[in-house]
Formats: sequence, structure tokens, C-alpha cells
Amino acid sequence: MQLDGLEREGAVDRLVAARADVVVIEPTRTVRGQESFPTASVVARAQEHGLCLAYLNVGQAESYRPYWIRGEWRAPTKDAPGFPSFLVTVDPDGWAGNYPVSFWDKRWRVRLWGSPHALLDQAIDDGFDGVYLDWVLGYREPAIVAAAQQAAVNPARAMAELIRDLRAYARRRKPGFLVVAQNGGPLAEAVPEFYRWVDGVSQESVHFYGNAKALWDDPEAGDQPIPATGDWSTAEHERVLDLWVKRNIPVFVVEYVIDPQHRAAVVASNTARGYKTFVTRSPVDRLPKD
Repeated sequence: MQLDGLEREGAVDRLVAARADVVVIEPTRTVRGQESFPTASVVARAQEHGLCLAYLNVGQAESYRPYWIRGEWRAPTKDAPGFPSFLVTVDPDGWAGNYPVSFWDKRWRVRLWGSPHALLDQAIDDGFDGVYLDWVLGYREPAIVAAAQQAAVNPARAMAELIRDLRAYARRRKPGFLVVAQNGGPLAEAVPEFYRWVDGVSQESVHFYGNAKALWDDPEAGDQPIPATGDWSTAEHERVLDLWVKRNIPVFVVEYVIDPQHRAAVVASNTARGYKTFVTRSPVDRLPKD
């Protein structure tokens, strides 16, 4: 997985040389100022060895995408929504330029699919095998829950149905198109049909996380342990992910780890449970050398 820095010299060569069965990348040409990036050719090269999935944030608007209308759209704050009104609040983890949205709003959906400039449509046009959806767990964010209550919307079902409709649209355009939901495992407990509406799930930080603002070489870019028990813990992640494994649905794990001993331990533990693990650092802006 590499979500930034693909435009750097040699980055695509290193990505292809990894010979990975599944590659997840930021499409890059959907970033303002990088519209000329040759995404389609990068996808084709990555597909020499396996599948290539496009990163797609379904729960947040990103101010660096072309759909963000400068001079008209206004970013929300911690205390007030932005404009358009589906821009609800700021990212709780500190990711700059990312804003949780009322994802049930039709004005948001049209940014995701249904036109040549929509993010999903561009991913299909570029030849991606599927999408890797971020911020699926946004239905739990307190500001989103409050906005959903005000709109008389069940946020969990709204997120599940958003993904259901996104996948159905994509498969009409490209049969067999894949959808993987990052941090989406718990959604199936609230909406059981969700097991049928995706092709795989991924979970960040089953054992370790990295600081969102850390650079690659910062000590806080990985090895930050999450609790062993509780609502957001190793035990809870494993309990949820095991339910997907029992249904023979692919489970991927992203661990943010620097220490080699930690890396060996998490790979062994996750593999034993049937999870497919990728170890990186929180910027996710390059591939680890090992």
C-alpha cells in the first residue's frame, strides 16, 4: 500500500518490483495539481503481478480533490459545519484537509460516482480492479452520529447502503469490480447484510498504530501499542475479524510497525488467525525496504 509519493522518481518501479498480489494506491490524478499523473499506466504495471485497488475515502471530503470548489466551499471547524452543509467537522485524528461528511447526502454521493469526474468513475476508467474504501467507520464518529440523528438517519445503515450502491454501480460498469472496506468489520454487526455487500475487509492497527502527523523516520510512525482489551483493542479487532474469516471473506490487516521484533510478532499472530498482513509506517508514502 502506498497512498502518497507515487510521483517521486523510482516510486512506481519499486511498487512493481514488490511483486505484490494486491496493491493499494492513491489514484494521484484525482489530487488537485496532479491531474496529468499517468494513473492508468501505473495501474497496468502494478497488475503485472496481481490486483490493483484504488484508495477512495467515502466518509470524508478532502480539500485537495478537484471537486472541492475553491472560493465557494468552506471547511468546517470543531464547532460548526462548513459549506456545503454536508461538511460536518474536522478530522478527529489530525489529518489535514480531511472533513467527515454526512455521507447519506445526495450532494456527497455525486462526488463519488455517476459522472465522468466522480472518483469511482475515474478509478474504473483508469483500469483499477476495485476500490479500497476509507473512513467506513465514520458512522461511529460522534459529530456524524449527531448529524444523523438530526436528519432522522441510521448512520450505520446509511454507510452500509452507500457501499452497497457504490458496488452495484461499479459492477454495472465493470463486472467483477472489487470493494474492500477499511475498518469496516464492525459494520456487519449493525447491518448483517453488509457481509454480502463487500468483497473483503481491512483493519488498521490490530496491534500497533502510528501517529497521523508523524514522518516516515519519526519514532511515532509506528510501534504505538493499542490496548489489549476494550472497545478499540486487539481483542475486539480479533473478535470482529474472526467472524469474517469464518465466512471465507478475505481479511487484510495494516500494522504500523518499525521494530523488527514487533513486525515478526504481528505477522505471526495475524497469519495464524487467517489475516493477510501489510506492515508499514503511518505516512504510507513509500514501501518499506523489507
